[in-house]
Amino acid sequence: MSEDFAAFMALYSGLPREGPGTVDSLLNVLDIADPPPLGRVLDAACGSGADTETLTRALPNAEIIGVDSQPAFIEAAKARGVRAEFQVGDMLWPAGDFDLIWCAGAVYFFGVETVLEAWRGHLRAGGKVAFSEVVWRGPPTPKAKAFWCEAYPHMTTQSALTARIEACGFKVLSAEPLGRAGWEGYYAALRENIARLQGQSPVMDAVIAETQAEIALFDSDFGCYDTVVYLAEPL
Repeated sequence: MSEDFAAFMALYSGLPREGPGTVDSLLNVLDIADPPPLGRVLDAACGSGADTETLTRALPNAEIIGVDSQPAFIEAAKARGVRAEFQVGDMLWPAGDFDLIWCAGAVYFFGVETVLEAWRGHLRAGGKVAFSEVVWRGPPTPKAKAFWCEAYPHMTTQSALTARIEACGFKVLSAEPLGRAGWEGYYAALRENIARLQGQSPVMDAVIAETQAEIALFDSDFGCYDTVVYLAEPL
């Protein structure tokens, strides 16, 4: 593990969740998706299991599986003690088929086309996919454009992402913006880690500086971008 990556993992360890999101946004997806009570649900790139825990509570009789590539996150997820199976693995190629595949904030690692192509083969009849993705919600401010063009060069508008999903042969059932509250809770916990870890090493401080720039942008320019939670099904 590189020193940079070790610093990144330390900064993001112990958080309630590793990205923007809320319980209500996931519950809204479940209300619309309506997976079968005894169905099989995947939390892809589950991190420390925040959304997996919500899934187990909302679907008490379903089989819930959380997959993440990072063993440290899987160990943290297991420590929650929830009724789910956690595995170190590839979010694109999980074992078996599912009635719902959920992914919070990790589709951007591969691109929506790659992800949907891979997941299509892991959906049962009537199965659906849901994921959250940061998009432009209005004309970007110069500061926001400069930041996100470097941090996420392929970031696009909500309508353009919807068109890309449809071009993959999926129907978009809902696309709901997360809103400010879904970011504020995530950043509040991250600020606590920053205060605790700052000054430990030059590498850690460099990683922290990048995160502080993201938080500062949120404080000043949020609104032209947001995370949107998509639910889609194959045609």
